[in-house]
Amino acid sequence: MEPATTECVCTTLRMTTRWIDRLYSQALGEAGLRPTNYAFLARLAADGPLTVSQLADRLAMERTTCTRELKPLAQAGLLAIEAGEDRRRRVVRLTPEGEAKLAEARPLWEAVQERVATAFGGGSVDDLLGMLRGLLLDTQQLTAR
Repeated sequence: MEPATTECVCTTLRMTTRWIDRLYSQALGEAGLRPTNYAFLARLAADGPLTVSQLADRLAMERTTCTRELKPLAQAGLLAIEAGEDRRRRVVRLTPEGEAKLAEARPLWEAVQERVATAFGGGSVDDLLGMLRGLLLDTQQLTAR
């Protein structure tokens, strides 16, 4: 049976996201990661150490959700969470083990990324990402009102 069609943007995005998340979960699972884990490692590799709040903001997450998701990665030694200049702030950084795990997972991520890009017609994935980024910014502005 095919997925239902609906005029609801939220429902359609959530249905699509669930299917795409499954693809990334299956691939990244070979490296022992979930898509959220990979996002943390990749973001910290790109940006360098960030406070938990900054990392949550960069990934459009709630801070409490971010904190909860970081704990297993820190326990596995992939991230270090340390006191910042202000002891109330926690700074998250990638460890050498985290860098190695990211290097192991990157080819798996790239393969799924290519599959998804191909499904969207190759070059049009850039257009899709641009539209999704614009939608994200617009919805953040809507919720800030």
